[in-house]
Amino acid sequence: MTRNLKQNLLEIIIFGLVTGLLAAGTYSRNRLWNDEVELWTDSIKKSPNKARPYVNLGFAYLNSGDYQKAFDITQKAIQIDPKFATAYYNLCVIYQKRGDLDRAIRMGQKSLEIDPTVMIVHYTMGGVYFENQQYERAEEAYKAFIKTYPYFPEVHNLLAVVYAAQKRFDKVIEALEEEIRVNPYHSLAHLNLGQIYWYEFKNREKALRHLKIALIIDPFLPDRVKIKRLVQQLGDSPS
Repeated sequence: MTRNLKQNLLEIIIFGLVTGLLAAGTYSRNRLWNDEVELWTDSIKKSPNKARPYVNLGFAYLNSGDYQKAFDITQKAIQIDPKFATAYYNLCVIYQKRGDLDRAIRMGQKSLEIDPTVMIVHYTMGGVYFENQQYERAEEAYKAFIKTYPYFPEVHNLLAVVYAAQKRFDKVIEALEEEIRVNPYHSLAHLNLGQIYWYEFKNREKALRHLKIALIIDPFLPDRVKIKRLVQQLGDSPS
């Protein structure tokens, strides 16, 4: 009885993290970022001794996927102003993209030391800590971000993934229910809730409700055929 689904429960839940990271880190490679590069390049020509245009140009290159240029330009910003918190945040993201998680963590921490109000650092650091299997720190980072932005999309789902990696399924439920309160159409949150309610808590009614909603919302739901079969086995036949 859908034994493979139960075995893959954590993998399916962690798919939510991958989706979240892609949503947070996927950047448009069209005219928009070209315009940003041109805008901040021109700004640097007019104000070559100001750090902010370099930081913004570095971020534009980061958005375009040119991490080497982003790194070089951001380093120039730090040479001009070693206390520019956002520059270190840029480096945090660059190192994360390159897979150098230890340096990404150091740069994120440096950014927050300089300016604790740059809250987006907490959001990014949650993902970095998770990738580095530092789950307690990932939890702290996401919670710090949620304190300021409790209605920010996806962050509760990412927190749920952190709990899932620790098999703290009661906390997974809390986080996913909060994600759905923020975004009722989050299909993966419904999918994960349905599976957890059934496999971990044997709550047939809640499992059916969330699995049905996930199927309705997303025609491209992962393992859709298996999920429909599970719904049928639990006592319903989705169309």
